[in-house]
Amino acid sequence: MDPSSDQTEAVDPPPRQQGWFMRLPLWLRIAGPVVLLILLVGGTAAVVVASQPKDPLAEARALCLSGMRLELEQRGAAAREMPLFSEVERVTDDEYRTQGSVSYRDDDGSEQRVQVRCIVRVEDGVMRVAGIRFSS
Repeated sequence: MDPSSDQTEAVDPPPRQQGWFMRLPLWLRIAGPVVLLILLVGGTAAVVVASQPKDPLAEARALCLSGMRLELEQRGAAAREMPLFSEVERVTDDEYRTQGSVSYRDDDGSEQRVQVRCIVRVEDGVMRVAGIRFSS
């Protein structure tokens, strides 16, 4: 018998190709998914906070202030002191009302002080100024 025929040669298997993830350094394999998870959680939290409904009373107040400023500018007057409204009152589920006083300077330079009443309505889910009334 031939001694070489009884013994089988140990043949090394061909080298396995490593995937791209295994070729990354260990610190990156650990830190990468952690950073992605933190970014995902932070992004989700930011979306949730941004989508929270705003305070409708504060939004109605802001709309009235900007509406009054625009109305006065269209009349050629410069607002000097914007109103400190009494409370914004919820009239119905889709209507808010507030009132206060404003002082402004006319084109001729005289200072005027008038009472202001503002009504804001919700139409199709959007708040809009329905009316601004100035009275002496």
